[in-house]
Amino acid sequence: MEPRPTQGVPRVMDLRGTYKGGGGPDKTVLNSAAQHDPARVYVLVTYLRQPNDHEFQIPEMAKKLGIDYVDLCDGSTVDLACLRGLTALLDRHQLEVVHAHDDKTLLYAYILRLMRPGLRILYTCHSHAVHRSEKFDSLASYLKFRARQKLQIWLMSQYLRPVITVSNDTRDRLVANGLDEAGVAVLHNGIDTTVWQRAGSTPVLRDELGIGEGGLLVGTVARITPEKDLGTFYEVARRVALELPAVRFVIVGDGYGDELERARRDVARLGLEEVVHFTGHRNDLRDVYVSFDVFLMTSVTEGLPNTLLEAMALGVPSVSTDVGGIPELLQDGEGGYLTPAGDVEQLSLRVLELLASVELRDRFSRQCRERIEQHFSFGRRVRFMEDYYHWFAGVGGLPRPEDAGRALGHAF
Repeated sequence: MEPRPTQGVPRVMDLRGTYKGGGGPDKTVLNSAAQHDPARVYVLVTYLRQPNDHEFQIPEMAKKLGIDYVDLCDGSTVDLACLRGLTALLDRHQLEVVHAHDDKTLLYAYILRLMRPGLRILYTCHSHAVHRSEKFDSLASYLKFRARQKLQIWLMSQYLRPVITVSNDTRDRLVANGLDEAGVAVLHNGIDTTVWQRAGSTPVLRDELGIGEGGLLVGTVARITPEKDLGTFYEVARRVALELPAVRFVIVGDGYGDELERARRDVARLGLEEVVHFTGHRNDLRDVYVSFDVFLMTSVTEGLPNTLLEAMALGVPSVSTDVGGIPELLQDGEGGYLTPAGDVEQLSLRVLELLASVELRDRFSRQCRERIEQHFSFGRRVRFMEDYYHWFAGVGGLPRPEDAGRALGHAF
């Protein structure tokens, strides 16, 4: 792939490690590249690909979007061949800014700058988990987690400011862990409402799960990891099914390894096989979301989740824990409900309340869509990111976070 002629504009490597089909940050990276103005910025989307990942689908997504894309095999903690490939891309495409998005690319960007001292590094922090020691199976695991967090903060502190975060909550966590508040800026996630709309979508899961006319389906879209707290999801399903025996729950997503199979075993052990269903990874997410009567999120930590953005854009009434940046997106009593993390009783009551009233679901559906349209425009987010690229490349002024908030319509 040869570089395009882009005189006078920043040249950026958008660098991301990934997992199988991709998650929320992947959608942000790929869709941003598709919407960037080539007269303002050149972006080469670059992915690190695990050698044993046989379900990797990012290239197909990138091809459909028509973006400049490349991926490199990354097979170890510090893969020297991968780093050599990255430096070759920097040189071949005359890239001057690396935009990192996760732990691995945070580290690799630092090493790349050591190899190419003039390189500018921009880091977007999509989430910064907070876990107490009792959430770990051993003290050693907890200490490893804390050491990794300290390394993350140190690496962030080595880069040109600001670090970009996707929510006020994530910003506050970074500051609490040692970053200077003046060096952290918030640019909320957004979503393309011309793509994420109900028109043309088909509720495929209702047929797949045998849910007939009048049947009810509560669903979530989530990677199967501890922070999603699926144990609480199962307990909510059990309690709701006691009141409404015909209701079904579904979890759409996979894990990093054998988490999906272990989750299925957990549900079988609880005797909930007829209530809680798993689909594994899906690419037809619009059709998945419009299958739900209610979207349920039981996470104990989040940044600003793309899954909730997607559900709300498609008008799915939502019940969620009030963690991370979620209250910045979903307002309690308007489009859905918020409850404390782990509060099975409140989560169950709110789900039952929504399932009991078609009128309430219809009203919340309209409010969800309106909230997204008015306050979470993806196009405006892309324009602000272009301004940040100009700043990091040294050819523009620093965007003001308060301007980004006003442009996106936020009032936090």
